[in-house]
Amino acid sequence: MKAVFRRVTRRRLLKLLAAVGFGAPLATHLIADEAGANLKCTNKATQEMPALILDTDMLTDCDDAGALAMLHALADNDEVRILGVVVNGKDVHGKHGAVVSAINHFYGRGDLPIGVCKRSEGASPRKASSFSQAIFAEFPHDGRADEQRPDATKVYRKLLSRSPDRTVTIASIGFLTNLDGLLRSAGDEFDPRDGLTLVRAKVKLLSVMGGRYPSGAEHNLNYSGAIDATRFVCEYWPDEIAPMVFSGFELGGAIITGKAYRHAPSSPMRRCYELAYDSLRNGRPSWDQTTVLHAVRGLQHGGEVYWTEISGGSNQVDAAGGNRWVASPMRRQSYLRRALDDSAMAALIEDLMTRPPKLRRR
Repeated sequence: MKAVFRRVTRRRLLKLLAAVGFGAPLATHLIADEAGANLKCTNKATQEMPALILDTDMLTDCDDAGALAMLHALADNDEVRILGVVVNGKDVHGKHGAVVSAINHFYGRGDLPIGVCKRSEGASPRKASSFSQAIFAEFPHDGRADEQRPDATKVYRKLLSRSPDRTVTIASIGFLTNLDGLLRSAGDEFDPRDGLTLVRAKVKLLSVMGGRYPSGAEHNLNYSGAIDATRFVCEYWPDEIAPMVFSGFELGGAIITGKAYRHAPSSPMRRCYELAYDSLRNGRPSWDQTTVLHAVRGLQHGGEVYWTEISGGSNQVDAAGGNRWVASPMRRQSYLRRALDDSAMAALIEDLMTRPPKLRRR
């Protein structure tokens, strides 16, 4: 109705102006102004920050903690809007969701939704987190154990159903079990559509840490309890609508970060790097950080090219969880290849990981 009212008002105004001899010139200016306004709206839309769901295992390795810290720093920089975090895999201690909560609290976003994997025994990897017990005991968080948290599939469906179409980016930095559950899910109280249809409507990009390229084997794709999910997601993800981009083991493996936390104040992330693989002293590969950075900034940022993209194929996963890149012109899958020097990328990532939070903790 507002658009119709504006058109009618403009038409009447032009008639009145024409009656006194000013119609044509002024009409030209008005039309030009309207076109300019529309162009500004279009430009603004294309520059909108991504809305992102992080899917992390937050189990044995500390790069998940570094990746979540980096995501918060990018949000502080108004580059991304974090919708929520879903946790894949199962922690023997039942507390890895609290690690996510503690990091969220540290950055002043303690109210972000958190869902955890509720899959049956054998249908998800199960491991003892390197740091969940310590983080649960030592840092502020929401006080919930994993058993008290909602199902990751439900959190996914709720967040997607409330988002505008084709606006959501997913960064997967763990096992693909939650994504498998999402694709297979039925309609529910949040949305009547099945998971595949909901993903096709809402998601614009899936950025995945997993695999080796052009072929090999890697933990996230081939861990016991994850292989069936890996194969299903790689085969049935609707990449013709939401492209699927892989960051391989070889990419982040050469980018060592984390030592800077030695000179940073106490934080959940610093503690994670201290407890996992002695990474506070030795550093740790940035497998998960590369995926988060790509999900937010793409292939380049500020005139600096981070990666090139190898496309025209798809990730074929065998029964043992090994992956192989094969030519598939009809698929919109790709993997990243480094363009920026590893040391420069490490400095960039470490700077984001260790930036102090802008928001007050809550």
